[in-house]
Amino acid sequence: MGVKLAWHRSVLSALTTLTHPVFFINDDAYDILECSPKLYLNLVSLRNHFHPDELINLQENFQNEGKLLVHLWEDVWQLNQKRVLSRIKSFLGLNCTLHARKAVLVELDSTQAVNFFNDTHLQGYVKAKHYYGLLVNNELIAMASFSDLRPMKLKGVGYTSAELIRFASKDGFTITGGLSKLIKHFLKIKNPNDLMSYADRDWSLGSGYHQLGFELSGVTGPAYLYVELTTLRRYFPHRLPKNILTGFHEQKEVNLETYLVKNGFEKVFNTGNLKYHLYV
Repeated sequence: MGVKLAWHRSVLSALTTLTHPVFFINDDAYDILECSPKLYLNLVSLRNHFHPDELINLQENFQNEGKLLVHLWEDVWQLNQKRVLSRIKSFLGLNCTLHARKAVLVELDSTQAVNFFNDTHLQGYVKAKHYYGLLVNNELIAMASFSDLRPMKLKGVGYTSAELIRFASKDGFTITGGLSKLIKHFLKIKNPNDLMSYADRDWSLGSGYHQLGFELSGVTGPAYLYVELTTLRRYFPHRLPKNILTGFHEQKEVNLETYLVKNGFEKVFNTGNLKYHLYV
């Protein structure tokens, strides 16, 4: 399989600066790069004919061989090259390793979280209730965000749950024990009965959660989204820009998807999430 598209060349060029020679494997149906014997990237262009189940099955086939296959979408690469490369470096073990026991744990605010997650997390910042970080030599190297406690009446009187919403470390660093330290602090301070979180199936098999003692509690199905081609921003159907929805209603289009395609959007999908719980 040769390089077929300009964005493929861009990915290939960036990866060859990180590790040993990267190459496309021989597959007529998919554009798959081998980054290491254990890590593969499936390059998914915005315009394709795949069904979500095809990519889920493909990833599971690699998983059965002890390999991680990441679905890297064209828009994600074009918009987030720095963060994509940072994640791949982490997978390949190319980061500088620091130990959490040497870090100082601090509580942070939403402004600090916006700046840190938008710079380090592949999906950027999302609103949360609690933010905690790790400092080494007064430098913020890792951060986690958590929801507030949520009453779970179906599980009994007084039962509460919380969500681990985001975790990220600074580009180029792996913090051994970092997430564990942040989770233990949150559990001690807030004392929920369980902590839940989601792993993005496009990027993860959930191995990190298993190592932390989480249990797989569910799988959410694929979701369809729309990419605005001028900005490469992704939108779920219920979160489309107000001006787009206004135009749709004013023109009295029958089909929203048809209207969006006419107005510079492309329909894409993800492969869902793995849902995990840590029971305290």
